[in-house]
Amino acid sequence: MNSLDYLRDEIRTYYPESKELLLSSAFDGLPRYNFYFEIAPGQRHLLYLNWDGDIDGFTLKCLEFPDAALLKELADAYTDKGSKMFNIGRPIATLSFLYHENDRLSVRSYHGKAHLDSREISGRKMMYAVNPFE
Repeated sequence: MNSLDYLRDEIRTYYPESKELLLSSAFDGLPRYNFYFEIAPGQRHLLYLNWDGDIDGFTLKCLEFPDAALLKELADAYTDKGSKMFNIGRPIATLSFLYHENDRLSVRSYHGKAHLDSREISGRKMMYAVNPFE
C-alpha cells in the first residue's frame, strides 16, 4: 500500500536513527494496522502509527514513557508479547489525518503543542506536529 510505505518512510527520514519494531514471523502475511517506531536509541519516546484498515485514514501518536530503560525493556518484549504493554505510555501528541497523496494529508484532529496553521499538511509538517523535542 503506497500510503503506508510513504508514512513509514517519512518517519525513517525525519528520525534517521529510528527503528521499526516488528512482531514475530508468525504474523507475516497478515494485515498490519499498528506500527511502532523507536525514535532513537536511549530515548523515552515511541511513535505509534495506526492505519484504520479500510480507507487512507491514520492516527500518529508520540507516546512518552517514564524513562528510556523501561521503553527499551518493553520494545525488546514486543516481538513476543505484542503491543498492549505500550498502553502505559502517555500520549503527548496525537494527529488524526487522511492521506490523499504524498505530501498531501488532511488533518482530522490534532492534540499537541505544535501550531498547525492549515488543515492540509505535508509529511514533514506531520512529523513536526508529533516531535517531542520541538
